[in-house]
Amino acid sequence: MILNDEQYDSVWDRVKKELRFFPNCSDRNSGALFPPFVINKNHVIYGIENTDDEISQMNSLITNAFIKCTNPGERIFALDWQHSAFLYDPRKADEQQSVFVSDEKYMGGGYDAYFPGFYPDGDYYFFISEDFRFGYLTHPWREEAWVFGDGLIEEFEKFYESIGWIKLK
Repeated sequence: MILNDEQYDSVWDRVKKELRFFPNCSDRNSGALFPPFVINKNHVIYGIENTDDEISQMNSLITNAFIKCTNPGERIFALDWQHSAFLYDPRKADEQQSVFVSDEKYMGGGYDAYFPGFYPDGDYYFFISEDFRFGYLTHPWREEAWVFGDGLIEEFEKFYESIGWIKLK
């Protein structure tokens, strides 16, 4: 389900407030003073720059981690910063795809709403449980994934090295 304007604004307000999301273009090696997030929960930061050959494996592993951390029917926000926002069930592959949104304000009568991937290919992609108890946040320039929530961290600890990630914190 793609979020309407009110839902979109609400979830992004919550991301900014609870995760103190501060978008920036600096990479982690530049000595930037401001991290992109301030997470007041247990979290781990992974360097993901060595993931190129393992992207399809990564997609499967992360999807399975989300499934293990949710009960049937629980949903996850899939957010593409300043673009589309979805609420989906990780058990339903048909909900994890881009969709055409009819809107007469656009040339052609609508636009394609891009469902974000797990590897940040130029933008921030966030996957956060509907109740914000766990999340997977990516930073495209720093090439990092921030994972919070004990259950999700436990699942990521089982596979992060196999896909070339490095634990930074």
